[in-house]
Amino acid sequence: MAVESQNRAWQRSLVALASVAVFTLIVVALYWARSVFLPVAFAIFLAFVLSPVVQWLRRRGIGQVPAVLATVTMAGCAFTLTFALIGWQLSELSQKLPDKAPQIKAKLLNAKRDLFGDGENRFGNMANDIASTFSPPPPLKDEKATTVIVDSSDSWLTQVPAFLSPTLEVFGQGAFSLVLAVFMLFKKNDLRNRLIRLIGDTRVTTANKAVDDATKRISRYLLMQLFINTTFGVLIIIALLSLSIPYALLWGFVASVMRYIPYLGTWLGLIPPLAVAWIFTDTWWQPAGVLTVYAVLELACNNFIEPRLYGKSMGLSEVAQLIAAAFWTLLWGPVGLVLSGPLTVCLLVLGKNVPSLRFLDILLGDEPALSADVRFYQRITARDQDEATEIVVEELKTRPTVEVFDRIVVPALTYAKRDAERNEHTAPELAGMLHIVREIVDDLGDLERERHVAATEVEPRDEKVRVLIVPARDEADQVGIEMLREVLDARLWEVDVSPVAQLTSEILSRAESFDPAVIVVGSLPPGGLAHTRYVCKRIARQFPNARIVVGRWGVSEDTNENRTQLIEAGAAHETSTIAETVSHLNAWLAALGSKQKAVEKADEAVILGTTTANTLVV
Repeated sequence: MAVESQNRAWQRSLVALASVAVFTLIVVALYWARSVFLPVAFAIFLAFVLSPVVQWLRRRGIGQVPAVLATVTMAGCAFTLTFALIGWQLSELSQKLPDKAPQIKAKLLNAKRDLFGDGENRFGNMANDIASTFSPPPPLKDEKATTVIVDSSDSWLTQVPAFLSPTLEVFGQGAFSLVLAVFMLFKKNDLRNRLIRLIGDTRVTTANKAVDDATKRISRYLLMQLFINTTFGVLIIIALLSLSIPYALLWGFVASVMRYIPYLGTWLGLIPPLAVAWIFTDTWWQPAGVLTVYAVLELACNNFIEPRLYGKSMGLSEVAQLIAAAFWTLLWGPVGLVLSGPLTVCLLVLGKNVPSLRFLDILLGDEPALSADVRFYQRITARDQDEATEIVVEELKTRPTVEVFDRIVVPALTYAKRDAERNEHTAPELAGMLHIVREIVDDLGDLERERHVAATEVEPRDEKVRVLIVPARDEADQVGIEMLREVLDARLWEVDVSPVAQLTSEILSRAESFDPAVIVVGSLPPGGLAHTRYVCKRIARQFPNARIVVGRWGVSEDTNENRTQLIEAGAAHETSTIAETVSHLNAWLAALGSKQKAVEKADEAVILGTTTANTLVV
């Protein structure tokens, strides 16, 4: 066993090391080959955005080739017009901004004077000293300095390559992205089939559903994101024009692009128009108006527009989005920052639909990494009763108490018993966890009793039916039967709970004095079947008229053989959840009440018939 454990640990270490090595190689490749991966990523983005438009044209009877060409042509015209307008605005800004240098300097001096004073106080002197530290020293005057004559006749020729090289690179990557996006749209079905083959050709149906769902969700999300961001930019342009802010077209485009950056994009896009409003105007109401417009539009988009248009959230974690933004910015610079949102969404959808990439869903998704029952168990293991209670209370907002018991508390108890049998918990540790669970169950029982008192759909019985609940073997079973006691309606049932410390003979003596109509034997896995069967035999032998119900709560798979053994031992019914036990008892009680009413009516008929006969005789 020790050798097998060491082998497993060595294998896990080897897998972890291999995963780190593969991740490092991927990151290095993405960084050094970014000139190739950037246009590919942008082409994938364009293909996903334009695919719904192509499909819309196809549904109206247009062929694949004309639909793709028409969509790409419209998109190309829109991009060309947009970048032409933005280039014109940038040219205007670069020409007029230097003319504002004296005004900018005056405003900065006024701002400095307002913030730090005029230099006649200690704070102002400190600010001047700090500023002088970062100011370059003036050049030394040299009387013997000679005049250097520079021939500038060919200076512009030497600057041409430095200007054209990045420009041609950008246009080349853009053209490559556009061409690649066109071929992706043409070969969409072929790419889909190859991806299905990559996922696994033995599971064509599952892979086909996963790929179709992933592509549809990504395309719809990215198209809606483009629509929302474009609308946001147009509204910014209209608002800035109404406020007489210069270069409104440029700032609207910047706002639209920056909204792709999660959480911070809108506020980063606010900085340039706010600065221009401050520089080009002499009042404060225009900068305040710019800030108000951005804040109102961002709040409206986040709280009203995006939830309606996106439909169901993509499920991205906020922390994952910020980390992804930093990661892609480090790899690909500003373009990676803008593409970080779409890239992260694509990875998340792949993680949700491709089994081999499930780890991406865990890393990037906003769903809890652990289920509620595992989190509850983890918290009671850490002796954190407050957070364990918060988990249960949160579940109570959407589920009834008995369902919370079955879905969270019972599984946590089975985990505790299983780990205790593996010697992962000592006896005192297990007792401490059970004590925490028992206190939480008591609190939930108080809430359930208040609900029973407020409920009006159940009429209290004049004579309650007695039910004795017996733990099969250990303290965990004791907590289980206490949960059953808390959810049984006290207006219908008179409940007695047998402590786990009692012997079987003592349980029988307790039952004889209590005289129950129903006896419930509660057991939680693992184990407990043999002892449960023994308890049922002893009870059935001494109380043949009592109805015995066995609750093997938390058993995921129970065989017919086990049920047969329990029935042969004297059990009338077996249940696998506390909710099922409660439903069975209530149904049995309703049937018992109907039977009693039928007997009472029969008795009344007999009495009435006897009275009538006596009257006729007289």
